[in-house]
Amino acid sequence: MLKLQGIIPPMITPLDNQRKVDEESARGLVNFMLESGVDGLFLLGTMGEGLALETSQQYRLVDIVLSEVAGNCPVLAGCSDSALKQTIKNARQLEQLGVDAVVVMQPAFFRMLSGSELEQYFLSVSQATALPVVIYNNPGLTGNKISLATMEKLIANPKFIGVKDSSSDFDYLTSLLALRDKTRKDFAIMQGDELAIAPALLVGADGVVPGIGSLAGRFVKKIYQAAQAKDRERALTLQLELNELFAGVYGPDVSDWLRGQKEALAYLGIIHNPATVYYQPLSEEKIDRVHVAVERWKEYLLGE
Repeated sequence: MLKLQGIIPPMITPLDNQRKVDEESARGLVNFMLESGVDGLFLLGTMGEGLALETSQQYRLVDIVLSEVAGNCPVLAGCSDSALKQTIKNARQLEQLGVDAVVVMQPAFFRMLSGSELEQYFLSVSQATALPVVIYNNPGLTGNKISLATMEKLIANPKFIGVKDSSSDFDYLTSLLALRDKTRKDFAIMQGDELAIAPALLVGADGVVPGIGSLAGRFVKKIYQAAQAKDRERALTLQLELNELFAGVYGPDVSDWLRGQKEALAYLGIIHNPATVYYQPLSEEKIDRVHVAVERWKEYLLGE
């Protein structure tokens, strides 16, 4: 069974001017991320604009990435859709394409689903595929919180191999760690909040799924290595430095989270185009802010 650990960034999806997958940029980005020392790739998440892409483009991206990765690291892919049947169809297609696991986020739009309803949703998807399933907990985007009681049931089910927790609730995260230790030690707890990578690792998280990881895999790897060495001071110092890069790329109100990272990658020549599906291009002032941040932390980003 696949064991999740280390750094598994949610890869951005490089697009061309027609908002189609840019194959050359995707291949270049994959290699840049592999060279940065990531332990896996997560495709079609929030940062990867999975729910904004045409289904055919989602599958095309996965096919391109799998061929470029060539088995050098695990590849996870999001299968979530607003319709359960399409989510299941996506999971089955991703299995055919050859990903190592599917990632499933709780349903969005229909808020305040009960614990049993959320449990049944995840079970329905898991039963439709032979692949292991990773739970993507994002209550802020979906409006549905997965209670600890529901999580305990899912953790006990061997079909589920881990959770990406993007709740930004550290009490919830530490409760998940306690549930893991109580219920199933091989279940991976992955932190999804970039601003709390070091604290999460230092208290026992198995790894991180950092949104900024397409750009800053090397930077995050430094934090991970410090935490693994139990060098608390260095891990926390690096976290504060990463937070400064985060502020420069994402902006003071974090509104530029996706287009800022794409602009940074384009500035470095790793992708051709910073286009996103929905967001308008950055203003010149914001572009300058991103470039300043990249130049400041270039050594950590490129390993120069």
